[in-house]
Amino acid sequence: MSGVRQHFIPKFLQKGFRIPGTGKIVQCWVYEKNKPARSANLQDVGLERYFYAINGEPNLDDKITNAEQDVYAPLVDHLRAGILNAGVIESIPGLLAHLEIRSRHVRQNMQSMVDECATGILEHLSDPQNLDALSRAHFRPGSAIFDKALAEQGISQQQAQALLAMSEPALELLFKPLVDTFASLIPAHLSRIKSSIPNMIKGSHVCMLNESISPAARAYRFSTLHYAVHKFEPGDLPLGDSVVLFHVSGERSFKPFMDKDDELVHVVLPLGSDRYLLGAKDAARSLPPHTLPLEIARCSMRYFICARQNDQASDLQAQIGSNASWLSAREMSTLLGEVLSGFTAKQRTPSS
Repeated sequence: MSGVRQHFIPKFLQKGFRIPGTGKIVQCWVYEKNKPARSANLQDVGLERYFYAINGEPNLDDKITNAEQDVYAPLVDHLRAGILNAGVIESIPGLLAHLEIRSRHVRQNMQSMVDECATGILEHLSDPQNLDALSRAHFRPGSAIFDKALAEQGISQQQAQALLAMSEPALELLFKPLVDTFASLIPAHLSRIKSSIPNMIKGSHVCMLNESISPAARAYRFSTLHYAVHKFEPGDLPLGDSVVLFHVSGERSFKPFMDKDDELVHVVLPLGSDRYLLGAKDAARSLPPHTLPLEIARCSMRYFICARQNDQASDLQAQIGSNASWLSAREMSTLLGEVLSGFTAKQRTPSS
């Protein structure tokens, strides 16, 4: 049966970053942004109550647990041991696809994007001038919104025609106070919508994982890579809360999640404090290992874990979250601008 405390970063992966010599109690060092480093039991790291449970979908945690016990945990054990036979290599794409989508990092990014879009759009419409311009595009016969509003108010076609036959100044006297009233109500609606976003995103994430905990389309993108396990010589390798790290072509070379148009160069999965799995598009093109701790920290949203407490890890804390979002601030601003421009374009389009 599914438990209450559900790990969004699997313990079988975290145990590769255990503090040496801690006996039966498996611990690691946790580095959170703007907080002192602390040692913690892995039982209490990377988990949330009912993270994979919603009404009507109670069994996802069991599905994930069974797959990880039977397939993914043994696979990671083989990789840590340096075993890369044909069967292991064939299973790696499914593991990467699974780890890419199952974490809280994915859910937080989804939530942040929806929150920012809803906030930007509704704040734009809370300006009476903007709302007035958009509303006028729909305040005409034949508009679905217009006809629906008439029907809900029980206004007959004759009454509607009489209303539309009024002079424009008279319509303006009726219309402007309504727009001002609706604009003043939008902040309250924004607050209500924002409070509902976390549950909405959780439901979407759980449903997505119920369809597949390792989507074939995502796994396919990793199927042509050349895989090898590398020792991490420069120092103690961390594990970030994004889990998997993607090196792609373009201005933003490292990312915590791959977009469909990204050209993948390398994929990195930390396996332990002293080794990592590297998948390469070109087997001859290496990835400088000394950059990995920095990129892992930057792509982590809230924290990373280490096997040892050290100055390097402390220095990396300030970088947590700096590259963790799916979209940069500039990309998010561009996206929102395109959405709002779309509203403007629609309201300027002459009616047929």
